[in-house]
Amino acid sequence: MKYDANSTAMAPFTLGLPVRFTHTDPAGYVFFPRYFEMLQAVVEEWFTQALDLKYADLVLDLKLGLPTAQTECKFQAPCRLGEPLEISLYLEHIGNSSIRVRFVGRVEGEQRLEAKSALVVTNITNGRPSPMSDDLRARFEKYQADCEAAGSS
Repeated sequence: MKYDANSTAMAPFTLGLPVRFTHTDPAGYVFFPRYFEMLQAVVEEWFTQALDLKYADLVLDLKLGLPTAQTECKFQAPCRLGEPLEISLYLEHIGNSSIRVRFVGRVEGEQRLEAKSALVVTNITNGRPSPMSDDLRARFEKYQADCEAAGSS
């Protein structure tokens, strides 16, 4: 499901990730470290589709990264090869140089996992946290407001 910045009907941003063979162990269940790769894919697509800022441009042109400083994840049920996993991203907090996001993964409406992560805006040149620009903050705030508006409707 693609997030539409002009409409709150589809908030929060949700990315469909079919569970592939490369995600699974020999029994066909997602090997848990692969979920963290999937969460990063959601962040990158969120930037591109919902925030209208290509993640590659953030890294290559603006020399900023958003590495994960902390993550906690709760697995409610396993995901299996071939299942249609959808992961939604909720922006819970905007700080000076970091954001807190929550991910909810579902298969056909059944919640399978929930993760919370702190992402830090980092200057790639020196590896240090960087205060976010007014433009980036405005994009985050608009997304957060759109999600809140969609949740109350």
